[in-house]
Amino acid sequence: MSVAAKVRPTARVVLLDENDQLLMLRIHDPSATRGPNPLPADFWLLVGGGVKSGESYEEAARREVFEETGIRDVSLGPCVWTQEKLVVNPTGEPELVRARFFVGRVPAGSLIDFAGHEPLEASTITGYQWFTREEILAREARETFLPPRLGSLLGDVLSGDLADPVSLTEALPAAPAGTDAVGGERPARRGTRLAP
Repeated sequence: MSVAAKVRPTARVVLLDENDQLLMLRIHDPSATRGPNPLPADFWLLVGGGVKSGESYEEAARREVFEETGIRDVSLGPCVWTQEKLVVNPTGEPELVRARFFVGRVPAGSLIDFAGHEPLEASTITGYQWFTREEILAREARETFLPPRLGSLLGDVLSGDLADPVSLTEALPAAPAGTDAVGGERPARRGTRLAP
């Protein structure tokens, strides 16, 4: 018997500086290894999170940049990707994550401050790093960057070749009954810059 999944809208930001370096958050979340879309416990994730009631995707994107990085000076651009992904939240309930990915631009050398993190974020974000596209492409074979194929996808963003948002949705599996894991779409600690 399948259970209807609650829809969770999320906004993520492809946060680039003036040198086209992309900010990624380093996540350690053992619960991500279970569920309908399992991940390794350690992975890289774009800034972003859930859209609050009454909030637009764009408003959520700006708020999440500030809450997760402390950066206020962000220029938000267009939505470049969309994605639907079935996950199971920490309470074991299925959720259909409906994500929109926006390009955001910040000045080079923007300082990162994790003081605005909620408890769940503070417990799972272990650091951050600014990456060039080439660095992501070189490391994707041995590390998990989300969304998958990020290095290739980033090429179209940087070249300006996207007229309309590209769907990143793959076939959605059914949520297994009794699963009690999260699938990894939520970001989630205090700022530690990681070396390559």
